[in-house]
Amino acid sequence: KEYSTFHQQCKLPGIVRLQDVSSMHASWGGSLAAGPGASLEAFFSHSELLPGQLPTPSFPSRIRGSRKSAVAEPSRIVKGPGSSLRLLVSVGATSAWVLRRRHKQRAELSRRRLFPGVARLASEEPSTWILPSVDKDVGDFHRGHGPDYAWVQTSETLYLFSPMPEKTKATDGLQETPQVELEIQNEGSMIRLVVEGKQILKGSLAHAVKPGEQIWMVEDAPDGREFTVCELDKMTVGIEWTSVLSPQASVVTDYSRPIVEALEVSEDDEAGTVEATLQHLASEQRKLLLAAEGHAAAIGDVLTIDMQGYALAEDGGRGEQLEIGSAKGVQLELGARGFSKEMHESLVGIAVNETRDVKVTLGKQAGGMGGQQIICAVSCQKIEEQRLPELDDEFAKAVKQADLFKQAGTADGISDEEAEKAKNFTVMDLKEEILQEVRQSVQAQVESDIDAQLRLHLRQSIKVTCDWADLPAERIEEEELAFSAHTLAEREGLLSNIDMDRVRKLTADKLGEPDPGETTKPVGDDPAREYQAAHRTILREQVMTQVVAWLRQRMELVAAGEGQ
Repeated sequence: KEYSTFHQQCKLPGIVRLQDVSSMHASWGGSLAAGPGASLEAFFSHSELLPGQLPTPSFPSRIRGSRKSAVAEPSRIVKGPGSSLRLLVSVGATSAWVLRRRHKQRAELSRRRLFPGVARLASEEPSTWILPSVDKDVGDFHRGHGPDYAWVQTSETLYLFSPMPEKTKATDGLQETPQVELEIQNEGSMIRLVVEGKQILKGSLAHAVKPGEQIWMVEDAPDGREFTVCELDKMTVGIEWTSVLSPQASVVTDYSRPIVEALEVSEDDEAGTVEATLQHLASEQRKLLLAAEGHAAAIGDVLTIDMQGYALAEDGGRGEQLEIGSAKGVQLELGARGFSKEMHESLVGIAVNETRDVKVTLGKQAGGMGGQQIICAVSCQKIEEQRLPELDDEFAKAVKQADLFKQAGTADGISDEEAEKAKNFTVMDLKEEILQEVRQSVQAQVESDIDAQLRLHLRQSIKVTCDWADLPAERIEEEELAFSAHTLAEREGLLSNIDMDRVRKLTADKLGEPDPGETTKPVGDDPAREYQAAHRTILREQVMTQVVAWLRQRMELVAAGEGQ
């Protein structure tokens, strides 16, 4: 009854889906038994069927892609990994299987005659493979490859691809049954994948998958190559994998005794920084006065210039006119930051209405012309001289008042003590405030430099190897550093110091942070993925904090230049 009912729902003759069948009777071929809850998709053999005519069930003698049942396995079933059978194949293939294979082989033969390069070997670099479509949007996720496999992912699923090798055909021209073994063990943390006797993957997964729900199938890529496609449901939905197998870490040097060079700042350095800060504050209150007629531009003068770019001709002169390197009404302070060194040096001594040709080398922002030399014709339209205020008490009071004006707009506002102090503020008071800020900044820089040296020591002490996803080099370095930190934290028992409730709270706070310029944070299209990305960032920060603190307690500070 169930067989007949479900057959009426099928679009293709001879393909029947059996849902929630409690048992299979021996009268249905006698070759299959399944336990309660089994879900099967099977091919039934049929000859030329008339409309409404049911085929005679004939289960295949060898099955791949099946879930291991709780009941005893019949001797004719080869154990497999999933409870939802997406693919059943048989050595004594059914008529549907035979017809499907023949059509595929004819199509592939035609492709090979027209495009000989399509018949490539599986030993090619996996990054060059053209993969079958998985009918899901995987373009926005990390993807990668290993020695004999490639992979893509969505928020819920990981897909593994391994090319099927060329096989000797039977006498009827058919290929032999695909031989694939896919096993998931240890609560979804271990994988073993064997295709046609070749071990493709074996080891610890980077993240757990749902055990018992994995399936595999054989699919054609757009170029005609056949791939084994394994579908694994992620245990944690939304987490983005950066590798299939877990990275491997090996300790190459003693990480417990880092040697750190201390950043030293002399009193002369501090005094020089204070003076430079005063000059910067003075420049913010500068006045620009139009230079006298015939004045030759000097360092510190502000020029208004027009520029026109030209290609560099073979004789060193102007070539064709260019759009790049051309602008009008540009302000340039001689000797200050901005523009190239050649430009500043060439314009010293220029006068109003004078034009000079300057050879400049274009930077990376010039796109395809980056690194090329061009001629820039610079016409001086105006020269202004700077007049800086005297560095006296009046100047100090003006600086303090401007600082208090900014502070008045904050939540803290201005204290009565600060307001009273501003009335009698002197240039010595200003220098003392600047010195304190310089020392605070230097201390922050020292701490940051120590942390950077400790992270470098960590990477050098613990070597990480992995078949990473197709990531930029800086992202791979980030992943390796994070795994090195996790390895040390795990070895030294530091993971127990991390408050996971706090991690979850910080994750929620991070998710609620509005983007710059916004007041609210809308929920994205993939909330699970957004949460896992924020959670990973917060957790890694917490682990790194524990590791750096542990290394700081054991580090040896030495003078600059004496470290290893």
